[in-house]
Amino acid sequence: MSDGSERVTAWIVSHTHWDREWYLSYGRFRVDLARMVHALLDRLEHDPEFKHFVLDGQALLLRDHLQFYPEDRARIRRLVKEGWLSLGPWYILPDEFLVSGEATVRNLLAGHQLCRELGGEVKVGYMPDSFGHLAQIPQLLRGVGIDNFIYTRGNGDELEELGSDYLWRAPDGSEVLACCQVDGYCNAGGLGYDEIWEAHTRRNVHTDKAVERVGKLLEKLTARSNSPVLLINNGCDHFPAQKDFHQIITALREAFPEINFQHGSHRRYLDGLRKADVQRKVFRGELLGGRYNFILSGVWSARLYLKQWNERAQTLLESRLEPLAAAAHFLHGVEYPTGMLRWAWSRLMENHPHDSICGCSIDTVHTEMVARFSEVVESAEQQLHRSLRDLLPFFAPEKAQDTDTALAVFNSLPWRRSQVVSRLVILLPGQPHIETMDLVDEDGVSVPFELVERHWLERFWAIDYRAQLDLDSQLLQRDTYLDRMGDRIRRTDAPEDGADQFAVIRFLADDVPGLGHRRYFLKEKAEPSLAVAPAPRNPVVADGNTLSNGLVRVQLAADGTFLLEDLRNGRRYPGQNLLEDIEDAGDEYDYSPAATSTRITSAGVAGHVSLLQDGGLAGVLEARFELELPRALGEDRQARCTETLACPVRVLLRLDADSPLVQVETRFDNRVEDHRLRALFPSDLDCTRILSDGQFVVNDRPVTPPEGKDWAQPPTGTVPQQDFSLLQQGGQGLVVFNQGLPEMAALQEEHGTTMALTLLRAVGWLSRDDFPTRNHCNAGPTLHTPDAQCPGEHTLRYAVQPLVGDWRKAKLKRTSLGWRAPLMLRQGVAEGSVAGGQGLLELEGPEIVISAVKRHEERDSLVIRVYNQSDDPRPAQLRLGVTASVAWRLNLLEERMVELEMTDPRCLSLLLRGHEITTVEIELP
Repeated sequence: MSDGSERVTAWIVSHTHWDREWYLSYGRFRVDLARMVHALLDRLEHDPEFKHFVLDGQALLLRDHLQFYPEDRARIRRLVKEGWLSLGPWYILPDEFLVSGEATVRNLLAGHQLCRELGGEVKVGYMPDSFGHLAQIPQLLRGVGIDNFIYTRGNGDELEELGSDYLWRAPDGSEVLACCQVDGYCNAGGLGYDEIWEAHTRRNVHTDKAVERVGKLLEKLTARSNSPVLLINNGCDHFPAQKDFHQIITALREAFPEINFQHGSHRRYLDGLRKADVQRKVFRGELLGGRYNFILSGVWSARLYLKQWNERAQTLLESRLEPLAAAAHFLHGVEYPTGMLRWAWSRLMENHPHDSICGCSIDTVHTEMVARFSEVVESAEQQLHRSLRDLLPFFAPEKAQDTDTALAVFNSLPWRRSQVVSRLVILLPGQPHIETMDLVDEDGVSVPFELVERHWLERFWAIDYRAQLDLDSQLLQRDTYLDRMGDRIRRTDAPEDGADQFAVIRFLADDVPGLGHRRYFLKEKAEPSLAVAPAPRNPVVADGNTLSNGLVRVQLAADGTFLLEDLRNGRRYPGQNLLEDIEDAGDEYDYSPAATSTRITSAGVAGHVSLLQDGGLAGVLEARFELELPRALGEDRQARCTETLACPVRVLLRLDADSPLVQVETRFDNRVEDHRLRALFPSDLDCTRILSDGQFVVNDRPVTPPEGKDWAQPPTGTVPQQDFSLLQQGGQGLVVFNQGLPEMAALQEEHGTTMALTLLRAVGWLSRDDFPTRNHCNAGPTLHTPDAQCPGEHTLRYAVQPLVGDWRKAKLKRTSLGWRAPLMLRQGVAEGSVAGGQGLLELEGPEIVISAVKRHEERDSLVIRVYNQSDDPRPAQLRLGVTASVAWRLNLLEERMVELEMTDPRCLSLLLRGHEITTVEIELP
């Protein structure tokens, strides 16, 4: 595209792209990494003709290396400071669509912190191999002082018009200079060999082969570039520095005297692009096309258990531990766990590289990932437990005071909430029977509660059920002991001397302050009766296989489907949650149907419906049935085999008072292989667009994807999502929320549009080259991965809600966060517990979404990050429970940019432009 009027400069950038784990384990790759980096440092120190090396844009690699070669730290710092070696800016190179937006911010923050320890970061937005890119990446990069982006994957046909260098604009208007690596980040890896992989061997380099290959590459580069400045990528996956580099560049200069070949950094290449007198075109939106490179969209559903673990860990850190630890610290003086949280985030991010969180590696890799996830979750839950225990102690100073039972409801989100809460409460011998007690709030008002179940149990080894964060964890622990040690634990439904009461209670916690808590007390019933808190406005009524609450009605069928009726407008959505199973002849990277496809659904399957819980506060229905599914693909993989196995299924529906959200929990015992299971949500809506929650934006995508003619990988029709997806037409709509299920599809059907949520994808190979959805090409080594068949029981959590009015005003993100991070009910003692009252923060603004509430990385001040979901400017108010002294607007590195005016020391008012991400720091005296 360049007019050829000036001499072309070709920057050769030597690099390696280092997957920390993929077709080998982290332990094996780390040995190779340490050897490679140690040799590289020698090369940079002793070969003045080898000008520069890019260590893949991710700083964690050097922490890995220094564990084996700690003596190299000073060498690395010197080489970085002198400009021989480029680090960062990322901590790790993530898959952008499978981690939260906040995790991506922390990635950049941690990357800069580590780079600065090792000599300094390079301000280059380098992401060579991620499987597509977020629409908000330009704003995130700008937020850390980066004005450029170098990448490989994600373009559709638009690159034909844009050229390889163009301006990429985020939804808020932020721009970066985007540079697509034509022919990829390996376009000149392993020069001088017959095959690129020979760079890993002792084979001799032949400069004539290097000249021939670069000549062909130059034709492609000049055809695509808008500028007389080209990028040649001398490296590839796990490559060492190029052997005989000086001889190669000399041969290139002799063969192409019209080209100014330079060896250097991405920064030098970008400086050249900036100086070019070129009017570049602008592109808006995400990069998810497969025109030139595979997008590998099947990774959104490969090994979904990893995505569920990740959602659990992210929610725990972002929406529970950090905000509640901040509230405990700034309201009550509890120590903030800075070191623990830094460790937890860094450990979690070790699971965020694309070959890791995508689930497209060998089984050993993903087994180790589960251990990391578990480590993060266990540590974070224990830290949260300890922080809350400082506010609600378990034991009183005197044993006699232990019978003064206090409960506290904690709200980890920055708005007032009313929600049904449940807890397994343990009452000591001598305390009254729970049905003879009142639950009283701090104002002396009696709060009605439901007794869901109660047992009398002999105390056994002082198992501490109060430490568990939620009811499910409590019951799992209790039932494990009852089931496996029943011969040693006395259990009865009648009172016994010396036995504890184990009672599950449920009540409506009303108006709990944002980032605060409310206390309640279990007391003997008072005479005369106390004032009583109002009952829910819309209680749940159960009738056979139907639950209703004045807002919605659900009727569960034996096959797990249900009729959803919006009682506010009479609209009906029949056939919700139809399970659909189809073969999968693909691999970890991509789904593919077989040549002869067989689709099986749960429609009409025999089963049984039961009412498990019935009460005005909540109701739970259960359907049990079996899906008869083919055992696997046939030996030729052209169709499913004729042998079948029965896979048990349980579908649980829950409806709470005052809520239109229908909560679904599907438990599927996977006993077969090579298949994909989806839950279908049909509607009579005629929609051409599907909206899916993403990272700092709701993505608006076509229901019918582009044809993708002649693409390396045509679109599959699936899309990535974060918290929810929705269909909307004429002020009516349907929303499907999820917990760790990031793949959705919209299907145009005869009677309307259906959403299809992927629940499971079971395959047995890392990569194959014998299926059509990737044009019969490999995406990695052909390795057997039997664990990717995901055998065993899976618990899938999602929810459905009918939509009335504009989705932007419906506070869907708040609904999702409230479902993922519900109010927490805890038990302790009254003596020494901290009174409730004003919380730390309440966010006002229906289209403003919270992303982070935390302590500053270095200062003892409060950091809050929010973003605007609207296309237009919107105000936000941050109402504080304490008095502020000063406020600052920060960049994403938590560096102060400008002081903010506060006319009210307890309220910070902001105006966010459309889709803007804003971070503020508030100093508290």
